[in-house]
Amino acid sequence: FIMKNYFFIFTIFCLLSLQNNFAQSKQGGTAEDAKNILERTVNLVKANKTVAFAMITAGGQGGLSIKDVYPFCTDKNTGIQVAHPYAAGTNMKEFTSSDGKKLYSIMGKNAKEGVVSKISYKFAKPEGNALSNKEYSKTTYYTLVGDYLCGSGHYR
Repeated sequence: FIMKNYFFIFTIFCLLSLQNNFAQSKQGGTAEDAKNILERTVNLVKANKTVAFAMITAGGQGGLSIKDVYPFCTDKNTGIQVAHPYAAGTNMKEFTSSDGKKLYSIMGKNAKEGVVSKISYKFAKPEGNALSNKEYSKTTYYTLVGDYLCGSGHYR
């Protein structure tokens, strides 16, 4: 019964992803898109983190990406990106954005379960299946889900 529920949830997310991909324009995602993706991500991580992390790392499958907005999850204890469409496996402990923000440190300190916080910084924007070399202003909404720091942001 539980496996049928996960399969059903996965199928629905995949169908939503296909619908989102057809509806996407070349314009960037919005703050509302980022908040919606974060909410979907949190719910899926709570239901089945293995499936959630696989969907995120596979490019935001199942409706977990809209335009240039995508989710990520980082292990709060190790700083390793356990799920990210472009940077899974990256250690975020020492990462500093070009505008001087130590994202892992700031988000790890401020993240609370059930509370969405936000941070703005400079970061590369997705182009195709990779991150570009050009940085943009980005605002990320994030929260703690168990031992994972999960977030989703939009570019400005």
